[in-house]
Amino acid sequence: MQEQVTQKGITEESWITGFIQSIIPSQLNTGARLFLSGAVLNGISNGVFNSIMQLYLITLGFNAADLGKIAMFNPLACALLSIPCGIAGDRYGKRRLLLLGFVAVTLGVSIFIFAHSLTLFALAFFMFGISNASGTVITPIYTSFYNKQDLEKAFGLYGFINISAMSLGSLAGYIPAYLISNHGFTEYSSYRNVMMIASSLFLVQYLFYLASIRGIEEKRSNRIQLMLRSWKPVMKFSTLTLLGNIAGGILFTLFPYYVYQKYGVASAGIGTLFFISNLTMAISKGLAASVANRLGNMKSIVVGLALSSIFFFLMPLSQTFGILCVLYVLRSGTRFMSDPIITSFFMKSIEEEEQSTANSIRTISMNGSGVISSWLGGFLMENVGIDSPAYLGAGLTFLLAGLYPILLRNEISENSASVNSTN
Repeated sequence: MQEQVTQKGITEESWITGFIQSIIPSQLNTGARLFLSGAVLNGISNGVFNSIMQLYLITLGFNAADLGKIAMFNPLACALLSIPCGIAGDRYGKRRLLLLGFVAVTLGVSIFIFAHSLTLFALAFFMFGISNASGTVITPIYTSFYNKQDLEKAFGLYGFINISAMSLGSLAGYIPAYLISNHGFTEYSSYRNVMMIASSLFLVQYLFYLASIRGIEEKRSNRIQLMLRSWKPVMKFSTLTLLGNIAGGILFTLFPYYVYQKYGVASAGIGTLFFISNLTMAISKGLAASVANRLGNMKSIVVGLALSSIFFFLMPLSQTFGILCVLYVLRSGTRFMSDPIITSFFMKSIEEEEQSTANSIRTISMNGSGVISSWLGGFLMENVGIDSPAYLGAGLTFLLAGLYPILLRNEISENSASVNSTN
């Protein structure tokens, strides 16, 4: 009996050791550690916003269509300004773009905290979009801390840390319920106080990002580049990113509203769901390099997307919130497993002096899809049916699984030397 317990302990220790080895790059310098500290704050604040923000807006009388309109101004601003910010980052330096993002998010947070009208909330989200546009330099900055053979692990580590922190932030959904029941807060005041704390973390994260590149000599482009030498992979990755974000965004940008209207679930339940799903997502991203090594890069992407589309399709058929939670977690774990692999291959395919510009184009596809999906999701919920975005999103995700091997068969090979070198 003692031997069985000892053997079980050894097996668990080996699994943990293997997991850690699969996500820790061979080098982790001070800049990378500071950057990842900023990623922790980013994850916590995003976790709070994701679980509470829409409920806060509901207490102010906004409906699904209003929420969609407000939300679209973030990706709209980002889509409009991403390329100019990316070009400026390559030409004039990434630190200056980070400072622009800090100023924009400071203004956005200030407006958000005191806003009560749709116009002011839209303006706040527009400022957040400017901050996100300047953030096109963040991925190139993080890439610069590592050798190319470590990028799969590096992005797996970033995803694991950031999403784990987001999972922790999701637990803030319990705070409003506690404030209401024990301290006599109203729904509005409890949500507002939690949002103020989360907003402050958005500001502090920039201090860590700026500190991470202190003293680093940047490689800048000698000219403003409007035409990239690596435009083909940029267009392919961006097209797939656009479709993928539309597929998920038409439901999940309004997910708290969706579960509140369909199941009557408020912040505590939503926060718990986000905590579990984000933790699952974090582990799946951490395992991305290992899974891709076993299945092959392309196969891991296709299998993950195909499975997630099935779970996505079953979600609106759920009769209870508990069943929905199980499917949501399964969808999150399979859908995002390949993200670190895709990002690392994207950055590897771009020359260093073009990375900010190239990433800005991909960022446009991420945020441009948000303009479409948030508006479309709100419109479908109000005019077709509350479940209609889920069915459309599931179908688009299944289509995406088929497009990846068609469009990226040259960029992501099954026998990639770079992935094998991480073993």
